[in-house]
Amino acid sequence: MSGTLLKVAEEYLQCSFRGIPFVVLGSSGTNGRKQAVHDYPGRDGIWVEDLGRAARSYRIVGFTVGTLCYTQRDLLSQAAEQQGAGLLMHPSIGLVQANLMRFIWREPDGRRNVVEIEMELVEKTNLLSTLIVTALHATIAVSAIALSAASSSSYQSRTATSLALGSSVITAGRNVASSWASDALVAVRSPRVQGAAVSVLDGAYGRYAGGDGSDIDSSATISSVLASLTASRATVEGAVNAFGALDSAEDIASASQSLTETLRSSVADPAAQISLLWPLASCSPAIVTSSAPIGAAIATVQSETAALCRRSALASIAQACSAWLPSSSTEAQAMTENVVALFAAEELIAADAGDDLSYQALHALRAHVAQDLLGRAAKLPDIITITRNANLPALTLAQQLYADATRADEIVGRADPIHPAFMPTEFEVLSS
Repeated sequence: MSGTLLKVAEEYLQCSFRGIPFVVLGSSGTNGRKQAVHDYPGRDGIWVEDLGRAARSYRIVGFTVGTLCYTQRDLLSQAAEQQGAGLLMHPSIGLVQANLMRFIWREPDGRRNVVEIEMELVEKTNLLSTLIVTALHATIAVSAIALSAASSSSYQSRTATSLALGSSVITAGRNVASSWASDALVAVRSPRVQGAAVSVLDGAYGRYAGGDGSDIDSSATISSVLASLTASRATVEGAVNAFGALDSAEDIASASQSLTETLRSSVADPAAQISLLWPLASCSPAIVTSSAPIGAAIATVQSETAALCRRSALASIAQACSAWLPSSSTEAQAMTENVVALFAAEELIAADAGDDLSYQALHALRAHVAQDLLGRAAKLPDIITITRNANLPALTLAQQLYADATRADEIVGRADPIHPAFMPTEFEVLSS
């Protein structure tokens, strides 16, 4: 029985409290606000006073198994009796400093080397906002690398027979990749790139400049930013021009994946990165079907090269999403829907083609990106519509809405008025 449970334990995630590990079977928690309800004589209804966020509590059910299960039980019992908060390491909650309010253990009837445990904890300090988010972004990066490796491996194996038929087949694959790469050249020369370049500068440069998530470089100047932009454009142009000399599946795969990352790194603003990479996630060359061996091989290589290019862009889009900072829950949810739809469409193509390796990598990356974006959406304010009877100045509206006139630029950037002194009578703002 214990051997079977040991195998079962390997399928569950591990948890620990004060450094003592155990297996998690299930978890639950409570969240909310502290509310004080006040009744007053002669007044209808009640007044609810908000006293702040209530303490987060957790209930964890699990077990220890094996020859050391009783030792783990005793160590957890000692941990429960220690004074003060302890560190809870949970696979989905993250790292939490919590006080153990209740610890229950039981030995199931008729079973040896198994101890069931139950914990009730109350959070003292939540380290989730820094450590677990960083870990999730690292997971996205690892999954993006896994997608690149899977799509490269699949491309080389699925085109090996076709490419062996001659140079005309290689030329067909190279032409598809070169045509797709030319879109990157158009992207890096777009005005969006130049406008996003100033996002690293320290200061306010108007509603048409700035970024969503780019780091501020206090030493950067306009001259240095433009020089860096020129160098980045030259790098992308060189990478695009190199597609004309590709003569193997390995070279095409490497160049395609390198190009999207070169384009992403050339732009500081993650929102601009997503915008520029998005068209590259579409690649549908005109493929002529043929029953002749050479014609069929050309069609296969064209189809597989297009899939490789799309998946290269998807891997870079995922990494750009992890650095993007939405301003509202609405924006984060909309981005989640768009990204999930984009990945799901490519997953369907991979599944129909029988490319299991690429399908699994796409599915895993989509799940991690969606988890990251939805987690941030839950913590952001919503977008609401404000209506006024007159065209008021942005400073006045910022003071009325937020009691903070410094948020006038935020209102201007979202409403995009002709002049900040005459805001439209109806516009959208953040709810808080």
